[in-house]
Order: sequence, then C-alpha cells, then structure tokens
Amino acid sequence: MLPHMKTSSVAIIAALGLFWLATQFAPSETDHLMSNQLGQRTYEVLQQGQRVGFLRTTTRQTKERHWEMTQNLQINMLNAPGYTSTQVMVFSGVPPYELISANFSRQSRALDQQVTLEKIDSGYSASIQRSGTTESDSTDRSTVDWTFTLKDQLSLERQLTEQTPVGSSVTAKYLDMQQLRVSEREHTLERRSPLGFILTSDENDSVTELDIQRRLTRFTAPHQFSFQLTQSHQNTLQHRIAPRAAEWTAKTAVAPLTQDLLHPAKLSTLTLALNTTGPLSLQQQGLPDTLSASASPKRAAVQPAGFLDSSLTLPVGHPQILALLAPRGPGDSPSLLSLSQQLIDITRNQLLYAENQPAGSVLASLKKGRGECVDFADLFTTLARTEGIASRTVYGIAYSALPSPGFRFHAWNEILHNDQWHSVDPTWNQSVADATHIPLSDQTLAALANAMQREAIAFTPLTWDYRSDAL
Repeated sequence: MLPHMKTSSVAIIAALGLFWLATQFAPSETDHLMSNQLGQRTYEVLQQGQRVGFLRTTTRQTKERHWEMTQNLQINMLNAPGYTSTQVMVFSGVPPYELISANFSRQSRALDQQVTLEKIDSGYSASIQRSGTTESDSTDRSTVDWTFTLKDQLSLERQLTEQTPVGSSVTAKYLDMQQLRVSEREHTLERRSPLGFILTSDENDSVTELDIQRRLTRFTAPHQFSFQLTQSHQNTLQHRIAPRAAEWTAKTAVAPLTQDLLHPAKLSTLTLALNTTGPLSLQQQGLPDTLSASASPKRAAVQPAGFLDSSLTLPVGHPQILALLAPRGPGDSPSLLSLSQQLIDITRNQLLYAENQPAGSVLASLKKGRGECVDFADLFTTLARTEGIASRTVYGIAYSALPSPGFRFHAWNEILHNDQWHSVDPTWNQSVADATHIPLSDQTLAALANAMQREAIAFTPLTWDYRSDAL
C-alpha cells in the first residue's frame, strides 16, 4: 500500500510540475491578441466620402521581446491644412506589460511638434518639443503619475469574446499623447457573428468593426472620418489623394443670409433656419434644420476635466506666457468681466489679425506678432489656464458683415466660472460674446464645411432677442 501511495504522490508532483511549466511558457491572452496584430495593415481615410489620406499600422516584437506598435497617418482634410503624424508605443513583453516609452510627432506646414514619454518609478517623464521655421525651439518637461499597460491598450479586444452578450457595454482605454492622459470611451456591442464584431459609441456616433481575430477593419464617425482597411499599397494611396489647398477663409467658406441681422453684436439669443440650395436635403448632408446660440452662460453638464492642462498647441505655464502675465502683478481678485477683458487686452496687444495667415501655434503667433482667430483663441486659452482658470477654445460659425453678410468659420473661447461656461471672443474684443457665436460639434462642423464649399447652404434668421440694455 505504501509503495503504491508513494508512486502516486510522485506522479501527482510530476504532473503538477509539468502543469506549472506549461502555464509559465504558454502564451497569455495578451500575447495571443498581439500575435494576431503582427505585421502591417493599411487603411484608407475618407472624409465626406472623399479619399483624404491613409493610415498605416505596424505591430512587431523587438529583439528584446518587447511589443512595439506604430501608427503613421497622412491626411489632407477638406476643412483644414494637411498634416502627418507618427505614434510609437513600446510595451514590456512580460506581465504586467507596462508601457516603457511612447513618442508622438506631428508635422504640418507651420509647426513640428513632438511628445515623448519615458517610464520612471512614479509614472512617466514627459517632454513636449515644438519647432518651426519662424520660432525658436522650445521644450517643456513634466511628470505624470498615471500608468498605462498593454492590457489597457487592448481593453476593448479583451472584452470581446464569443460569450460577450449583444447589447452589453464595453469600455476602451486609449493613450491621448497630445493631452498627456489616459482616456476612455464607452461602446455598445451591436452585433457578433462568425465574421467579427460591430460596436457603436454614443459619444461621437461612431461605428467600429473588428474581425473575428479582433483586428480593426473599419471605423466610421458620421461627417468626420472613416478608416477602411484596404489591400492597396501606401504609395498607390498617396497618388490617389487629390491635392487641395484646404484654405478655409472668409472668402471661400461662407453661408449667406437670406435677410441680414440688425445689431448682431447686441443679440442675446438667435436661431437660424438652414436652407439647402442644392439637390441634397439637409438630412442627406448630415445637417440639422436649425442652429441656435445664446449669449447667456451655459451650465457645465459634468465636472470638466483637462481644461487646465498643457498640450502640444497650448503651452500652459511656458516662460513666455508667464512673462506676459507678470505685469498684472498682485491685487484684488478682479470680476469675471474685468479678468476676461484683461486677458483679451493681453492677447490683442500681442497679436495683429492677419487673414489667411495662420501662425500654427501659440509660440509661433507670439514670435510673428500676428495670427488668425484660432491663434487669438489659443493664446487666450493658454493665458487663462496659466492663471488657473479652466478654459477652452471653441470652434463654430459667427456672423460677419464683410465682404457680404453671412456666417463664417470662427474660433473663440469659453471660461468656467461658478460651474458655468462663459463665452469670450478675443479676436473681436468681446468680453461677452454675442449670440451670433454658434458652437458646432465636429460632425456638424465637417458637414457644414462641405456644404459651404459647394455653396449648397444658406441661413434665415428664425427667432432672436436683444440684451435688455442694447436698445
């Protein structure tokens, strides 16, 4: 009996040892997902149904057995100057698969920008470098205390299995290099089949399609961009991208009014009806029936996050920005209107408006002493955030009487005070922006840009009101 028991014990111990060895050397779920991603994949980039660029992704294992993921994007948008960008992320090849380093670079006509992350004990060491043809190089350095792993990068893929219920919610995490933070996006699994998975997101009305190996095959956001997997070679796609100046100015992008506005700078509310002037309906163009705005503050729906942060284009806390604010000196806290006007005055003292001459960045605009509305707004945002005031640059349309009455693309600001967003326009010297400033979502902005380029849209004032002290 005892010899038999001894033999059985040895067998059990040997089996356990073999099981331990098998589990140690068996590929993990993370390694399996990454193995499916190995190689290159190329995507066509479409905007409003037109080919505007390509995206190439590459996944490989380095000689150190780390996982390296690269994205190369070349794009020539319909409603903005073109640019190219590259992002490289290197993750450890062993659990917990921490991000070791990351590099993001973006090159455009006016500015080159680069963000670098390197793993340190308490998070990551970050640097933001900017350089241009007309400005001296500048580098900002900081540390971030969050961590990011390959499991985070694959969070969406890891949640999608043959057992994932249709209709369930899944969360995707992604590294936002330009904002130096980890962001999340909620998706709903709409369909699962032997071919793969289809997910939707309410945040941007997007549709994401993955094949059965959980590799991206298509991403679509209405009136923004679509990414479609293609077998075409990169060089072939480059030749297919039609060159375009992409200069969206007051002369080339305007929606005329069927009747002019009286005292537009004194409007407190405004609603415009959209009228199509071509064969396509508003719905077919992705446009709403009306657009409206109010000069009154808007309550912040949720606790804002990230509106004090520095980024590639907003050098918050940069020595040049601190120098502009220094002459204000200590004193009583000014009112919101007074503070807004002070920051507007600083902005306008530094920049002259130059139509069709975008500076490309805050530091470049300070070097040149001029810029367009986006340059004015970005400088104001940077000044306000450096003062500890949550602020953001807003994009949309606004009324302009010259050279003919109509609505044109414009950029201005919103600052947060007492849980409310207050509109400010430094370009037009308005500490309270009038109601002709109509902010637009990315979807509506792109759809309207396409319609304005084709002269297929016009506006009619539907309802309006004036400030009590205006008349």
